[in-house]
Amino acid sequence: MEDIRLIATDLDGTLIGSADEFPMYSEFRDRLMRMQRENDTAWAVITGRTFRSFREFFAPLKVMGLTPDVIIIRHAYIYTLGKFGYKPHVFWNLRILLLLWLDRMQSRRAIAEWHAVITRVSHGVRTVKRKRNRLWLRFNTEEAAAFAAAELGRRVDDFHHFRVFHYRKEVDVRSVPFTKGMSLSEMARHMGIDRENILAIGNGHNDISALDGSVAKFTGCPANSEAEVMSVVHESGGHIADHPSLRGVVEIVDATLGGTVSSSLPPSWEDPSNLDNPSSNRNAHRSHRGEKRRRNVFLVAAIAGTVLIVFASFDLLPGSGLIMKPVRMILSVVEKVVVKAFDIWRNV
Repeated sequence: MEDIRLIATDLDGTLIGSADEFPMYSEFRDRLMRMQRENDTAWAVITGRTFRSFREFFAPLKVMGLTPDVIIIRHAYIYTLGKFGYKPHVFWNLRILLLLWLDRMQSRRAIAEWHAVITRVSHGVRTVKRKRNRLWLRFNTEEAAAFAAAELGRRVDDFHHFRVFHYRKEVDVRSVPFTKGMSLSEMARHMGIDRENILAIGNGHNDISALDGSVAKFTGCPANSEAEVMSVVHESGGHIADHPSLRGVVEIVDATLGGTVSSSLPPSWEDPSNLDNPSSNRNAHRSHRGEKRRRNVFLVAAIAGTVLIVFASFDLLPGSGLIMKPVRMILSVVEKVVVKAFDIWRNV
């Protein structure tokens, strides 16, 4: 049995997934309790949520006896469980705050430089989106996109937080939270735990820095992970689960402890460079969602205005006269227009 002294799990999509996994929480709790008895294993949850959001979201699991020893919020800031609740790892949190600030300062300049280089040497490239933390380009051919992806891949090596995603004719350079791995490493150092005794589990791009094998010897990802995440876990020799979310987490723990780790990519896995950029679908969905929200706002405003006018017409509201004054003016204009139109029609 492997000597796991620290298990670190992502939250959304990994530890907490679909509602039908509710019975799995008792199984996961049993695994944690057994590991704690045998190896004094600590449990850490690493999430992009704020501290307040984490506490609210995690409250139901706390009732079931699941309480992590450490939490890392907003991908970076460490809180350890003490007698009076979670307390911040102050010096690390200040250090990571400075590091993130410096990285943000460099991002805009780097994006501008990369955009200028690629658009000069590549004909027919179109800029889909350019922000201080993202550069999304579309090329005429897949060969040109592959060349640009390779070139940008070399350039982002100097930055912690940029990753290059290649999809067919598109190259998407995005800022991806890189501090999960750094924070996990710092937490382990603080607790006196070596890399050889850490198991890290996650499913999203922001988990990659903790899953590449540099921080944790043992890694894993559930079946609902991003394709790039599966590729990283595959390369680091971790376990790629057959099941999603928490059921997959339990599978990863059992496989790691039992020495039955399988790093094989699932048959359904596809190289992202052969797929369309998923951001395109998300943007379309977001646009549709925004249009629907605007329609709802307009409908609510129309209903509220109608109700207000009805009450004011019966003098049931304070200032009913002021409310009805512009309404009566509009009705008067409409009446004149209708009468005029009727006269014209009658004389034809």
